[in-house]
Amino acid sequence: MPTRKDAFPTTDWGLLKSLRGDDTALRLAGLNLLAGRYWPPVYGFLRRSGHDDAAAKELTQAFFAAWLESDGFAKADPDRGRLRSLMLTSLKRFVSNVRRAENVQRRKPVQGLVSLNALMESEEHRFEPQDEGLTPDKVFDRRWAVGVVTRVHKRLEAECEATGKREHYDIFKRRIIDPILHGAEETSLAELGMRHGLTEKQAGNCLMTAKRAYRRLMEEEVRLYAETEAEVAEEIRDLFRALT
Repeated sequence: MPTRKDAFPTTDWGLLKSLRGDDTALRLAGLNLLAGRYWPPVYGFLRRSGHDDAAAKELTQAFFAAWLESDGFAKADPDRGRLRSLMLTSLKRFVSNVRRAENVQRRKPVQGLVSLNALMESEEHRFEPQDEGLTPDKVFDRRWAVGVVTRVHKRLEAECEATGKREHYDIFKRRIIDPILHGAEETSLAELGMRHGLTEKQAGNCLMTAKRAYRRLMEEEVRLYAETEAEVAEEIRDLFRALT
């Protein structure tokens, strides 16, 4: 990964453009960034398609290795649809090819691709979404959505910690995130206020402030993959549809 602070654009739609450029370091950084974000939906799709844990992990690694070798990320074109749709189409084609050539499963990532095995075993990704009853395509979308929500949630936590707004984060987490990700009961604003020595109205104000910050951080995250404001808005709508 590049070490220069300005080596890679992280909050605008320069990412996909960088993947199409000639700067090898930038392209590899972008590939690793996207692979790290998209392996959960790829793995979830494979599991829901009937592969056991070991096979799904091996195929996930092989799929991203194939995408790196074929410049798959760099081929993403907003005129052809969103990156997520392109990846799902490519994944289905890859799985079909695997059935015709068993040795594809033994492919190893070319030099420079991040080790997905390490990512898949990390504590950071222990949470397993409830996928029962969903099609493989729906699992892919839900895992993508959960990944976005979780990353933005962690950024909000860090931001609130740095700005002395811990109560804002706790109220948002208990009121919004825990019910969405973990199926927890929605805590009342009155109860949340009592936890922090606030009135119900003050707790509501904290929640609104945290929601605005979360929305801003989510838009920054989605801009990694979207190239227009309209596409950012549509991705966020898709995200919440996938979670419900």
